[in-house]
Amino acid sequence: MADDVQRKMRLAQIAELYYLERLTQSEIAQRFGVSTMQVSRLLREAQQSGVVEFRIHHPLPIDVESARELQSRYALRSVVAVKATRPEQVKEDVARVAAHHFLSLLEPRSALAVGWSSTLALMAEALPYQPIEGLSVVQMLGALSLSADRYNPYDSFVRIGTQLGGEMHALHAPTVLRSVNARDSLVSDPAVKNVLDLARAADYAICGIGAGGDDSTFFQLGYLSRTELDELALKGVVGDILGRFIDIEGRERPWSYSKMLVSLDLDELGRIPQVIGVAAGPSKVKPILGALRGGYLAHLVTDAATVRSLLAIDDTVAAT
Repeated sequence: MADDVQRKMRLAQIAELYYLERLTQSEIAQRFGVSTMQVSRLLREAQQSGVVEFRIHHPLPIDVESARELQSRYALRSVVAVKATRPEQVKEDVARVAAHHFLSLLEPRSALAVGWSSTLALMAEALPYQPIEGLSVVQMLGALSLSADRYNPYDSFVRIGTQLGGEMHALHAPTVLRSVNARDSLVSDPAVKNVLDLARAADYAICGIGAGGDDSTFFQLGYLSRTELDELALKGVVGDILGRFIDIEGRERPWSYSKMLVSLDLDELGRIPQVIGVAAGPSKVKPILGALRGGYLAHLVTDAATVRSLLAIDDTVAAT
């Protein structure tokens, strides 16, 4: 009994230093003469034993039941289903919640690969300043040179890296080149290759999930013609991840620039242990479903209506 009390006193002391006094795990390790890994284990034990309790006040209502059902169905690590306050600002609501959920997932001394989407850009803007010790932040998608607004991938990457206090590794390249030879030459350059290699070896990745049809970013930016857009639709394309078009089963479908992209491919993304998908709205239901069926995600933050639609589609298929 006495040993148990002493153990919990030690856990409480370490937890106070970490959560209240904001010491880093390395500083605590030095103070107690243990390794940083041991401190991490003790903090986890403090949560599991009830010494530390968290009370989370979500900034917006969350549909916990639907989220849990989707999480169980696709064996995901987490799903957050945000009840948007107004349909016209669903992306903004999801982005705000995603910023805080995203922070809760990251561990010190890890590497994060960053993709892009308009919702991800909004999430980056909502991120509070919260440095994470030893974090490396890597860009895994080149710049969209035709995009001159706040949703440029590079700007979102810089914002995320700055707010997390990470060591940043920028990918100084466009997303799309005009020939296979140009792309191959660029990705073999050490400055670009090294960044892509770092992204491939990341512990976490965060990315958006692009819509198909007229809402496709690549159609709106002029990379896709109307003719090719219609042809892709006939092949079952529902959206894209990192510029890689997918059908509703998550299978990649080639398009005219498939071999000219400067980004991780879907196999490489799938090998990253924890991929966080952020997307919202009716146009993202089928693209998200493709991403889930393809097994590309470990975490998903979206709106509650989209989660219910995803569950309904699966229920309909199961009934036929």
